[in-house]
Amino acid sequence: MSSEPIIEVQGLAKAYQIYNSPRDRLRQLVALGGRKHYREYLALNGLSFAVTRGETLGVIGRNGAGKSTLLQLICGTLSPTAGSIAVRGRVAALLELGAGFNPEFTGRENIAVAGALYGLSRQQVEERMERILSFAEIGAFVDQPVKTYSSGMFVRLAFALIAHVDADVLVVDEALAVGDVYFQQKCMRFLRRFQEGGGTMLFVSHDTAAVMNLCRTALWLRQPSAGDYVLGPAETVCKAYLQDFYARQEESLRSSSPLDAAAAPAKDDVIEWLADPFAENMVEVSPYNHAAESFGQGGGRFVSAGFHDPEGRLLTTLRGGDQVVLRLQARMEQPIADPAFGITIKDRLGQFIFSESTDSAFRSSRPVFAPGDVVTVEFSFRMPILLQGHYTLDIAFAEGLGHEHTQHHWVHDALVLTSLRGRLVQGICGLPDLAVRLSRHPAREEAL
Repeated sequence: MSSEPIIEVQGLAKAYQIYNSPRDRLRQLVALGGRKHYREYLALNGLSFAVTRGETLGVIGRNGAGKSTLLQLICGTLSPTAGSIAVRGRVAALLELGAGFNPEFTGRENIAVAGALYGLSRQQVEERMERILSFAEIGAFVDQPVKTYSSGMFVRLAFALIAHVDADVLVVDEALAVGDVYFQQKCMRFLRRFQEGGGTMLFVSHDTAAVMNLCRTALWLRQPSAGDYVLGPAETVCKAYLQDFYARQEESLRSSSPLDAAAAPAKDDVIEWLADPFAENMVEVSPYNHAAESFGQGGGRFVSAGFHDPEGRLLTTLRGGDQVVLRLQARMEQPIADPAFGITIKDRLGQFIFSESTDSAFRSSRPVFAPGDVVTVEFSFRMPILLQGHYTLDIAFAEGLGHEHTQHHWVHDALVLTSLRGRLVQGICGLPDLAVRLSRHPAREEAL
C-alpha cells in the first residue's frame, strides 16, 4: 500500500444559510450594507485529515453529524466555505438513490450520460455496457425510464455503473442497505476485490460492525460544528463511539424514568430462565439458487443443495438449535481423485462466520469419482442460533489435498437463510440449550 495521500483535507468548513421563510430569502437578495436575513449553521468546521492510496476510511457519526456533507464536498457536488480539498484520481460515488440520474431517461441512456460524466468515452461506455447490465440484473427495465424503478433497481443500476468506471476512489454511503440479499453480497464481493486491488474507499455507515470489518481507519464526526473529530484505528474509534452512544442513551433514560430502589423487595430472589428451543430462533431457507454466480474449472457441478431434518425431509424453515442435515449433490463431468466439498455461512457483510470442509475427513480414504457419477455429501450439525437478519451459504467442490487443489465449482449464495426473530440483539450467533440463573441477596443489618 502506497503512503501517497490520494485525498487531503485541510481546515475544511461548510456553513449553510438557514432562512425562516421564503420572504427572508428574497430580502437577502436585495439586502444592503451586509445585513443578514438568515442564520448560519456550521455543518463542518476545521476538519483536517488525509487518506493514503489503497486505504479504506470509515466515517461514522450520529444523524446530522455532517457525514453526507463531507462526502459531497469530496465528490465536488458542494463547495467548502473555508479550507481546501485535494483529490488525486477519479472518484465514483454512491451517495443516494438515483443521484445524477435523469428520471425521464432510460437506464441505458443514464449509463451513457453518467459514464461520460465519469470521464469515459462513448466507445468505452459501449464496450462496458453489457458488463454493467449483467451486473445490475434489471432485465428489460434497462430500456424503461428510471422514474419507474424501485429503490432496489436504482441501487443496482448505480452500483453497476460505479463498478465499471475504473475509479481510483469509491465513496459509498448507506445505500447498500437497499436491495435483495443476493445483490448485497455481490456488492460486498466487488468492494473486497476493489480493496485487494489497491483501490481507495470512503465508507459511511451507522453500523460499527461494518466499519470495523471493512476499514482500517475511521473518522468519527463527534461534534463537527465545534471542530470535534476523532481519527484513528477503526476498532479504537468505533469502541469510543459506542461508549459515547450508550452513555448518552443511559443519561436520557435516567432523566426520563429514574429507578426507585426503595421499591425493591427486601428478600432473596432467584430468577431462572431456560431458552425455548421451539420458539426462539425461526429461520427461513430459500430454494437452491440454480442461477447463482459461480466459478471453477467445471470438472463437476452442483445440481442441488438444501437443509433436511434427520429423517430426510426437505426443510423450508428450521430453528436455531435443531439437528439438521445440509445435503449437497454434484454431477461429475470428468474423473476426480481426492475430492473435497466445503460449506461457508456468511453474514450480510460477506464475512465468513462458519466454514467446514470434507478435506481432512476424506484424506485417508481418498475416493475416486467417474464421469457421470452423481455424488451426495451430507453435513450433519446443530443449527446455530442466528441474530435476526439475512445470511447466505456458499458451497464449493474441489479436487486435491489441502491447499494444493483445483476448484471445480464454487457457488456464491447458493442458499439464503433469513433469521426471522430471536433473543439476540448483537453479535452473530447465540448458544443452543442456554439456561440463565439470577440470584439477589439484599443487604441485611447484621451483615453491615
